[in-house]
Amino acid sequence: MNAVEDRPHQEPSAPLMYRFHCWFFAVCIVGGTAATLVAVVANPGYYRPHTDVASFIAAFATANTFMSQTHVIAMIFVAYLLPLGLLAMAWLAMRRAPWWASSAALLILLGVFPLAVFAGQDSLSYDIARMGSHPFLLMLARQFDTDGVMSYYNVVFDIGSILGPTLLGIALWRARAVPIWAALLITISRPLAFLYPLLPVQWQLGFIVQIPSCVLLFIGSIPAAVAILRRA
Repeated sequence: MNAVEDRPHQEPSAPLMYRFHCWFFAVCIVGGTAATLVAVVANPGYYRPHTDVASFIAAFATANTFMSQTHVIAMIFVAYLLPLGLLAMAWLAMRRAPWWASSAALLILLGVFPLAVFAGQDSLSYDIARMGSHPFLLMLARQFDTDGVMSYYNVVFDIGSILGPTLLGIALWRARAVPIWAALLITISRPLAFLYPLLPVQWQLGFIVQIPSCVLLFIGSIPAAVAILRRA
């Protein structure tokens, strides 16, 4: 008998670089949603009602320095990790739910990838608050926040950061890529932001809505990271 035939059949192992990619995107999924939660918890603007960039800067001026710096640093990690993590989850669902996953990926590309702009905007607000919030600087910040470029980014971010994860959760559910409870948490996490305008003015504090939203997204993303690691 041929000695080769006696050897048990072995599946070829995945290339090392492919396993590295799986680990990388799993870290992006968990790290991106975790960094988002940290950025929200440490965001001074969510702990007092604000209607424009001037009141947002005022929140930085009265906040703890460590808290403000934590928020700005966390936003840097969010800008890198969260878009890649969300797209990796869309890739998980692409084979069995291509239309839902593609729609979610498109919204994520349009609305979530420009997060670096908002990280820079928050850093600018922190710097202006440290410099004493001079009226000229406040006027400049208002102009920057309402010009054509930032107005576009604000609109696509509101659409992409809410509808993108919502469609993503539906795609993961239809593809059976993650447990149903995880897909449900991802689906309902971001639409919670629609509750914010319904709160009374004195209760319009962002953490009431944003922190539960980020917690649901973080918990729901963990099985997605595990599903990617299983492919390594």
